[in-house]
Amino acid sequence: MDVELFRGTEIAADTAAEILKSVSIPPCPAVTVALMEEARREEVDFVRINRLISGDVSLAAAMIKTANSPFFALRTKARTVQQAVAVLGLKNIISIVTGLSLQQALSPKGISMERFWDRSNYHAAVSARLARRRRGIAADDAYTFGLFHDCGIPILMQRFPDYKDTLAQANKSARPVLKVENERHGTDHAVVGAMLARNWQLPPLVVDAIRVHHDLENLHTAAVTASEPVHCLVAIALLADHLIARFLDVADDAEWQSHGALAIDFLELDADDVADLHDEIGDELMEIQATRG
Repeated sequence: MDVELFRGTEIAADTAAEILKSVSIPPCPAVTVALMEEARREEVDFVRINRLISGDVSLAAAMIKTANSPFFALRTKARTVQQAVAVLGLKNIISIVTGLSLQQALSPKGISMERFWDRSNYHAAVSARLARRRRGIAADDAYTFGLFHDCGIPILMQRFPDYKDTLAQANKSARPVLKVENERHGTDHAVVGAMLARNWQLPPLVVDAIRVHHDLENLHTAAVTASEPVHCLVAIALLADHLIARFLDVADDAEWQSHGALAIDFLELDADDVADLHDEIGDELMEIQATRG
């Protein structure tokens, strides 16, 4: 049991073990683990990568579909996994595999999660784009954080039949979402998401950022050390939510209304920078829509 994951919550440390027992954390799929291990090698064996992907029908289909999407604008369509891998490149392959594995592991039966996964993919892309404007934050870490930051939600949806009602209640309430979750279930999606991230051996920075990504008050005290990477990812997440809301033409949530200006200051941006990001990221998200269409 890692009590550090429960620091700063309303959960007593001596109840952490019971919470861990009550929530099922899926293991990282074997193919994803093997591909990540291969990607970390100095000399990547693309023959092995082709073999691993070809052995999983859903992964093979996702690779070919993505390679043939308008995003890559191929003159001749990819017909095999080998052709798709050559088009996509290693970084895109890992992103697709990780995202699909996460979706397969955490999709509750009988509940449509399409909108949730679309938002997660948007969040990953926007977070990576924002990280490129900051020194000290790797775009890959920001992408992974964006993809996983709310992964506790589908886990809790599987564990608690009334969790969907909890989210609806939180959306209508002025109170923090984590407070509503803790009152109803004794845990929250930030804690559970951090447990999954640690279980899947994601970078410690990503685990910590998932754990505190709703602790926005900390941005006030951390403003003097704006280079601190965990808080930087928290600020990136808040700005990403705002940019995605603008793209989807939906209202900003209460967190942006309360802390958005602080996040912009923390990231050392101004109103003109944010306006430029609206245009840049809008084009990128339209490409992602086409890719997933």
